[in-house]
Amino acid sequence: MTADASVGHTFHTEADSDWFSRATGRLTGYWQMGELWYGQGRIQLGQVFSRPNVSVPFTLLFRAGGDESVRGYAYQSLGPTDSSGTAAGGRVLATGSLELARPFSAQTPSLWGAAFIDAGNATARWNHFQPAIGWGVGLRWRSPVGPLRIDLAYGEQVRRVRLHFSVGITF
Repeated sequence: MTADASVGHTFHTEADSDWFSRATGRLTGYWQMGELWYGQGRIQLGQVFSRPNVSVPFTLLFRAGGDESVRGYAYQSLGPTDSSGTAAGGRVLATGSLELARPFSAQTPSLWGAAFIDAGNATARWNHFQPAIGWGVGLRWRSPVGPLRIDLAYGEQVRRVRLHFSVGITF
């Protein structure tokens, strides 16, 4: 479990300048299901608290999508967009994931197969929240230098398959 909170003051124009705060939390659970099956679940929530007209810095707004968020979508591609279609960031975030994995065989205990479903998004307000769904299959290798993960995921909103590769475990 991780959590963080911060407070800041933005200096934009006179009308947009004010205090704001930001909070995020992430909970990840791992469990053994029988002798060979393993499960993993993750939920992440975040919110920026401010008056609506306060100009919060771009880097402190939320975006979703990518290896440790919603697979099947490009890194930080989900959320409110600007006029060019680029993710501009939202004031609220929710993502979640469920994954089921098992070793391919007793002879190769370091090589695993997995199936997963992810959901989440970033948006301006909770009442506008609509999760994007991604699902797929993956390969896990418990290598001597740490865990490696390769996932093939389908993003339902973009209607395309995307390859994701990551190293290590994110806390």
